[in-house]
Amino acid sequence: MSFDFINPWMLAGLAGVSLPVLAHLLSRRKYDTVEWGAMQFLEIGRNARRRIKLEELLLLALRMGMIALIAIALSRPWMSGGLANTFASKPACDIAIVIDSSYSTDWNAKAQTPREQAVAWAKTLVDQLGPGETVGLIDARETVEAIVPSLTRDRNQIRESLDDLPKPAGSSRLNDGILRGLQMVNAGTNVSRHVVVVTDGQFYPWRDADEHLWLQLKELREQSTVPADVWVVSTQKQQSRQNNDAVDQLQLSRELTVVDFPVRIRTRLKNSGAKAAANRKVYLEVDGQRLADKTISVRVEPDGQATVEFEHRFRTPGSHVLAVSIDEDSLPGDDRSEAAIEITDALPILLVDGSSSLDPARSEVFFAKSALSAVANPTPWIKARTVRSSVFSQTSIGDAQVIVLANVPRLTDQQLDTLKEFVASGGGLGISLGDQIDQPWYNDRLFDRGRGLLPAWLEAVQSAPAGLDEAPITILSESLQLPWISQFQTGGDDGLLDARFTRWYGTTLRPEWPADDSAPGSNKAAGKNSEEDAPDASNRPTASTAGRYSNGDAFLLARPFGRGRVAMMTSTLDADWTTLPARPDYVAFLHEWIFQLASGRVARNVDTGSPLLFPVAQDDDAASWVFINPDGKELEALAAGDELRPMIRLDQTNLAGTYRLRKRPAENGKASPSTDEFFVVNFDRRESELMPLTDERWAELTDEDRLRRIETPEELFQSLETDAARIELWHLLLLAFVAILIGEVFMTRRLVQGGHVFVDEISAT
Repeated sequence: MSFDFINPWMLAGLAGVSLPVLAHLLSRRKYDTVEWGAMQFLEIGRNARRRIKLEELLLLALRMGMIALIAIALSRPWMSGGLANTFASKPACDIAIVIDSSYSTDWNAKAQTPREQAVAWAKTLVDQLGPGETVGLIDARETVEAIVPSLTRDRNQIRESLDDLPKPAGSSRLNDGILRGLQMVNAGTNVSRHVVVVTDGQFYPWRDADEHLWLQLKELREQSTVPADVWVVSTQKQQSRQNNDAVDQLQLSRELTVVDFPVRIRTRLKNSGAKAAANRKVYLEVDGQRLADKTISVRVEPDGQATVEFEHRFRTPGSHVLAVSIDEDSLPGDDRSEAAIEITDALPILLVDGSSSLDPARSEVFFAKSALSAVANPTPWIKARTVRSSVFSQTSIGDAQVIVLANVPRLTDQQLDTLKEFVASGGGLGISLGDQIDQPWYNDRLFDRGRGLLPAWLEAVQSAPAGLDEAPITILSESLQLPWISQFQTGGDDGLLDARFTRWYGTTLRPEWPADDSAPGSNKAAGKNSEEDAPDASNRPTASTAGRYSNGDAFLLARPFGRGRVAMMTSTLDADWTTLPARPDYVAFLHEWIFQLASGRVARNVDTGSPLLFPVAQDDDAASWVFINPDGKELEALAAGDELRPMIRLDQTNLAGTYRLRKRPAENGKASPSTDEFFVVNFDRRESELMPLTDERWAELTDEDRLRRIETPEELFQSLETDAARIELWHLLLLAFVAILIGEVFMTRRLVQGGHVFVDEISAT
């Protein structure tokens, strides 16, 4: 048997029991005693005095008890077990309904999808609730949202919210839904509280259910004066895997490119649960239109996967949506995968020349400028400008989306701050090294213990072996795994893989700092002491190696910085340390590198829950734009960025799918001439395996003390009726209060009447 209070803070009212005592003490009259012989005949008898005193004390106790009962009743005590099981009926409930909205709930192999069954099940539960019972609704996706944010008695609101739930999309986190439901019912007022999770019986939504979840669940229960029960309802019984084909998330060679420049689209076609291999047609779609000449047939083995790759050139600039799809099966949510891409006429970049020579042919960027923006090409894909490093400034950047530092010795503090701001706001930064760089400055200021722009710590310059019998240092084919550079793995003769390197810088991603914190170029070595110098490897953004030399050293390193991207070549951009500029692949490599760096400014493809950002003109207003989510709902755009780089953003990206950004009509009612801008919110597609939450998996996942599993609505209602009863005692306390009140009135009347009788008797004598 257990006993507790719903509103324990109301017990502070017990302090009021002292009020009758104070009133009694203050009301006592003090008289001067005068000895008078005849007074002995008027003295009250000892028995009568004792009787009156006892009656006064009893009256005082009744009044104190009345106040105590009121305070205890307002604290709403309850008990379970023992006599509660015998006398209590079904108590009023507070219920939070958690709906699983992962895309697997759209399985349509039967007459009703699991989502439709879940909505019908929830409505049945709501219809059977009593007038004093409350209910809330939670939509569990990759991000959990309380559709009805607090418990309500409005049944129509719940039914309408169930009908208006967005369609299933993306994955779900049922554990987060449970925690949100517990927080909701803990704010309830009834003595019976429940969280009901309605799901389709898949295992994957429970992937993060670990001891941390159970600890949070336990803490939430202990923090509440009334512990809540958690029920899990499966709308379908599945003990074996279902057959399903799925298209994995798309990988683009670049998210920003130019007209008529090839874009490679790569993905995987997966199969799960099949008993035999099958051929599936795979389609490429552009802006919703299926391209007939891009249809291929792919053979997929049982529980296997096959890589699918397309190439496409856009003929018009603007924002576009690419999609790879297959014919719909019983689970349409994973039969299609989309990605947004931005096409421009020419990409503006800035090449910062670190050379001190006035001869253009001896410039560090001579080969790069010629490869990217040849004079003979009237419509280049990249529009490159050059500037000397000594005069580089904020005004030099202009409309450039990528900046390349070519063997720049060092930067001033103002130049460095300008560069950091540019990259953090989404710009791309390319760095190529050479014989002029100030290595200590690069390590101290540009690397800055992993917090700066430089992807890695620079070690000593390395040199290729000079012997004739030594193998030349080239780029290792197996190291070119990233989508944007993987095309060079099988390059033609005399291509990127044949370029030779004579010198390059060695690098270390996470160098070991000396015990005295006196690393070369550090603040402490320079006589400074700052807490910011403390080496904290866990807080440093990690860099990735996009390519390696044949001896294992890094050729190309990349890392994010703010919203932008940084990539560093450990050799030169010109022909001083390498034969790369003389190779035919030099032009293609530079284009791929530049476009990859520029993609950070776009960010058209994000994960669920990540904000959408879009740059706008300085005189533009966020109120003039509107986002449209995959469910067709219009969402307000918020102002972001700063005065130099204004932006608009959307934080409500809990739904996976394609989003549109559109200019609102002008005040005169005319449509805006601008076209839609597209974004794609991706989701985790591992649920495509349709792995059921079998009895064995359920036993591994939890036990009856954590979650309680039921199969049908009737089983839940029966459990609510027959479960260990909880009874509130406040109504019994109020009955006791009424009884004591009657007793207090009776005692007061008796005391008053008794005093009059006694006075009458004295008068008669």
